[in-house]
Amino acid sequence: MDPTAPGLRACDIEYQVPGVGDESYPDALKKIMIDENISMVFSLNDLEIGLLAELADKFERETGAVLYVPSVGTRDVCADKWQTFLFARSLGIPTPHTFLSVDAAQQAIKQDAAKSRWVVKPRWGSASIGLYIVDSAEDLPVVHETCARVVRGSALSVFGKENAVIIQEWIEGQEYGVDMLFDRYRNLAGFAAKRKLSMRAGETDKALTVSPKPFHDIVSKLAGSLSHRGNVDCDFLERDGQLYLLELNPRFGGGYPFTHMAGANHVQMLIDDYQGKALPPYGYREGMTFAKCDTLVQVPTPV
Repeated sequence: MDPTAPGLRACDIEYQVPGVGDESYPDALKKIMIDENISMVFSLNDLEIGLLAELADKFERETGAVLYVPSVGTRDVCADKWQTFLFARSLGIPTPHTFLSVDAAQQAIKQDAAKSRWVVKPRWGSASIGLYIVDSAEDLPVVHETCARVVRGSALSVFGKENAVIIQEWIEGQEYGVDMLFDRYRNLAGFAAKRKLSMRAGETDKALTVSPKPFHDIVSKLAGSLSHRGNVDCDFLERDGQLYLLELNPRFGGGYPFTHMAGANHVQMLIDDYQGKALPPYGYREGMTFAKCDTLVQVPTPV
């Protein structure tokens, strides 16, 4: 929606559209799909992907395109970090202690259910907006209210303003990213794992590809319970040899380029799958380290 977006310089054809919260956005997007005879649609944006999940059946009937988005149920589990916590627990997947209220968190602290630092963040978060680290239980009420104000004043408010903040156990340990690939028929085609070396603005900045073996059991449980097409970006933390599921993002995430550069070209695999071609055995090169860098491009001067 912003003509100065640098990604527009990499496109073959560019369109300026309304914001995703605008009631005219779906029709604007559908018109582009029809005019350009689009066959496959992906989303890179947390705010948009929920809308597309709801519109998928309608759009596919009216445009003939296939939308590579989550089902509404999967969208709800992934977008809502409280539901992610409940979902993980229901599958027996370790995940940080998580609470919807200050009272619940403080009660757990008194009962020695958790003795760590705490993370206060939006329940429906994106790009580390409104994330705070808290070292004292006494500070939780003030930080919780601060985070709630951030949510109310940001684009995240479209998801809800009540009970919009969670308090989560801080886990000190190595962070990992996993890219799961689901085909057109919502079957898992494979996954790649990488160890995050540094972060920037909520995205992986440097990473090292690692063996997928430690993640097999958890990924199998997730794949058996998530209905999705395309990429799912998963975040994990490791403490004392135990992997904890932190977040699920049902889209191509900021860590996907590392998977791509290591040889697991999810984009091409999805195109081949869409065209009915048999996919080769899934694989990627382990032990590859990559780092992002910034590129300056000329954009239109704002009026």
